[in-house]
Amino acid sequence: MAFFTWQNKFAFDIESIDNDHKKLVGYIDDLYSAMSQGQAKNIIQGVVKELIDYTRVHFRREEFYMKSTNYPDFESHKKAHDAFVEQVDAFEDKLNQGKDNISIEVLTFLREWLSEHILNTDKKLVPHLKDYGIK
Repeated sequence: MAFFTWQNKFAFDIESIDNDHKKLVGYIDDLYSAMSQGQAKNIIQGVVKELIDYTRVHFRREEFYMKSTNYPDFESHKKAHDAFVEQVDAFEDKLNQGKDNISIEVLTFLREWLSEHILNTDKKLVPHLKDYGIK
């Protein structure tokens, strides 16, 4: 059973954003699956690296869309992105210090952040982007 299940309420019908969010759900489920099998320490560094790469691509895309359409709540939305990046950097720092027992912390953070960010912050952005023809 999946730890975090993609649901239609998370879909925006903006393909690039939906696909990015589904990727994040995949990281969550991969980590949960590994934890369930006692293998989290074997994949946690890879998951954190994927999160770092994810933030570069996904946040850059969303921020480009927001800037190019003069999204009025850009600064607030970007602050949410910046907070995510700071937390992922903190996870990487812990791993670099040899603390590889952070799987539950990462898993919980990702599930809560994704649910909160998609259902609140991103949900406010979608009508604006669609008004500008972004699909």
